[in-house]
Amino acid sequence: MRRRASRAASLAVLTIAGLTIISSSSFSVAQDVPPAAPPASFAAEEAGQLQLEVYINDVSTELIATFRQNGTGSLLIEPVQLKNVGISPVESAAGEDGWIDISKLPDVTARYDEASQSVYFTLSSAARASKVIDASGKTSRNDDEAQGKATSNFGGLVNYTLYGSSGGNRWSDIADFNGVSALLESRVFGPLGVLSSSQILSTSQLAQFDTKRLDTTWSYSNEETLTTYRAGDLITGGLSWTRPTRLGGVQIRRNFDLRPDIVTMPMPEFAGSAAVPSTVDVYVDNIRRISQDVPEGPFSITNLPVVSGAGNARLVVRDALGRETVSETPFFASADLLAKGLIDFSAELGFARRNYGTSSFDYDERLLGSATVRYGFSDNLTLEGHAEGGEDFYNVGLGGVFTLGSFGLGTVSGATSHFGAESGYQLSGSVEADLLGMQVVARSQRTFGDYHDMASVSANMGKNETISGLLSARAPRALDQISVSTRLGFDETSLNFSYTQLETFDERKSRLLGLSATRPFGENGNVFVTAYKDLEDKGSYGVFAGLSWTFGGGISSSVGVSSDADGYSMTADVSKSETQTEGSYGWRLRGSRGSSDIVSASGSYRGSVARVAVGVDQFNRTTQAYAQVDGSIAVAGGDVFVGNRIDDAFAVVDAGVPGVDILLENRPIGQTNRRGKILLPNLRSYDSNTITLDPSNLPVDARMEMTRKTVIPAEKGGSVVDFKVQTQGRVALVTLKNESGDYIETGSAGTIDGHGEFVVGYDGQAYLDNVSERHRLFITQPTKGDCEAQLILGSMVETRATLDAVCRSVP
Repeated sequence: MRRRASRAASLAVLTIAGLTIISSSSFSVAQDVPPAAPPASFAAEEAGQLQLEVYINDVSTELIATFRQNGTGSLLIEPVQLKNVGISPVESAAGEDGWIDISKLPDVTARYDEASQSVYFTLSSAARASKVIDASGKTSRNDDEAQGKATSNFGGLVNYTLYGSSGGNRWSDIADFNGVSALLESRVFGPLGVLSSSQILSTSQLAQFDTKRLDTTWSYSNEETLTTYRAGDLITGGLSWTRPTRLGGVQIRRNFDLRPDIVTMPMPEFAGSAAVPSTVDVYVDNIRRISQDVPEGPFSITNLPVVSGAGNARLVVRDALGRETVSETPFFASADLLAKGLIDFSAELGFARRNYGTSSFDYDERLLGSATVRYGFSDNLTLEGHAEGGEDFYNVGLGGVFTLGSFGLGTVSGATSHFGAESGYQLSGSVEADLLGMQVVARSQRTFGDYHDMASVSANMGKNETISGLLSARAPRALDQISVSTRLGFDETSLNFSYTQLETFDERKSRLLGLSATRPFGENGNVFVTAYKDLEDKGSYGVFAGLSWTFGGGISSSVGVSSDADGYSMTADVSKSETQTEGSYGWRLRGSRGSSDIVSASGSYRGSVARVAVGVDQFNRTTQAYAQVDGSIAVAGGDVFVGNRIDDAFAVVDAGVPGVDILLENRPIGQTNRRGKILLPNLRSYDSNTITLDPSNLPVDARMEMTRKTVIPAEKGGSVVDFKVQTQGRVALVTLKNESGDYIETGSAGTIDGHGEFVVGYDGQAYLDNVSERHRLFITQPTKGDCEAQLILGSMVETRATLDAVCRSVP
């Protein structure tokens, strides 16, 4: 019987893993992810097509659609274009090629005005298509000619953090050496992905030299299928009722970050109808989110920007006479839900990583695998599945996330496991709701029997006594959590109550109760009180009360008093926050008296090549001084750059000329170096980043194709943006006059040797680039006819020439 159960569970593991792998290869973007919509194009591609302005009930839609006529003279139109102009397509009116015969549309009549190239539709409200308004304001990539796939040129990067400290038991020991450590993250990237590795190097009084490897991973992302592949050190995918595990192996997963234009969570959709052309305003929690003109007829608003949780939307339709129609709709939004039809998945296979951070190559010898799938069955229900397996081990579970009307969200899950001779199962459920002005979050989880998951199996307690002494690697026997937050109706005070009850597998119990209250004080202040108590431990409690105040310039301060089992303490803190801008600085002063005496002072500065932080601490009688430097060294675009830490993508801009101002998203970012290049750190990967070159300080002989480019870098990669500025070659400023000595007309168009084009400016001046010893100029004047000029520069060595030329009339 046990063998049959084991085989059935193994089959379930393989089924979920197989479905996950199949999803990655056969579920294309066109199937389960909304594709980037192609740009509307009304250009005629075939002879006989008509480009007609569309009128509905004698009101212009201000749209032009493509029609064609059949042999009987009826107008045909594609269903998408018919819906775009505001008329519902009917399947019975479609021909074999899919085009709609408008003469067959019920309750619709049409008149074609050949003279004005217009078509006039007369229809009832039932025949109108709902106008869809995308409130997110996002456009698909294909709607923007500048956008395309993410790029990553070949290059490398090293992020580093250097930390050193000194100190001792007395102030006189402040200079005594304690140790130095370096955290290094190295990357090599290119079109084939990113290979990264991180490690810690250290030396101290206890160890002369030590090194620890953290992670080594190769990753590659496919934008077409929204799939990311990883090999090396990784973390398994998981759900709210599972426990992720570190593995050394391979992983394949869905990655929605590859398409920032996709909204994965179901967004509230609001519909209405306008009797006449009107303006629609949508308010979410009394904040106006969108204002849009709509034509006569039905409309719907999608992708309305909202935050997670309960909310209320008010729809206001206002016509030209100022008459308003108001409707209100409550809703509940959550990122835990997937929009209908979307699939999220992750599958891994490898060996468990143990003692991470203390051992470089401690991997379990047993092969383990896991798979996770989430499917948006509807906008109100997301189904979940998770499976783990290995030698004589399996864990299979199913769950769901669902809405509770318009006021809450619920989850349920169940899992069963088998490991060796031990079997068990786990049940869990949670509720998140907004009730009577209170935000309530409750969760409960129970395990029965000898329940195991990948985290407990890979812990191998017999070989890891240090972990066994600290905590149980098994899932808890019981976990109950509840949190209630509200704001007093008669005051600005906000209250929060929380309760957590935990029983571990080895029967250790804790019941932690927490209470907090906050209230604004003045314009920039805040008063707060926090208290906690472990009901299972009489000596575990604490109370903290204080006041915080924010000043201008990023300066803030706080004072407080606390009490716990160790006694009383009073603290004071004042600090200035540092920004991400080069040249910014921050500092902090902190003091505490009571159960612990603390005096601390620190400061930081962000320069163009690194960020530096220093500080001095005294904790009771122990003193310490420290210094930290964060920065990066990047190699890309044939150059080496030293700068601040780069956590995501970056770009190297090649302007070809030193001292050129570069702007990122219309914000000045710096000037090119002596080699005409500049590094732009921390760009948004898989998203458009607009880079602009300011031509005001370019040399007069500089030539370029454009001053503005859009780059989409891959995750943790580097892109090279070349503005192709050219400063080589000879240029000439020519003053052109006719045979009478008068200047050639301003605005005249000319060609050089029959191909190169130029325009004549004021006083007959024309700027010519890439000139050689001799040229023939042909000029067309607006009112005085054509003329020709011979330009002779000779073999002069200067790169810029200024000369006069006579343009003789061409009969």
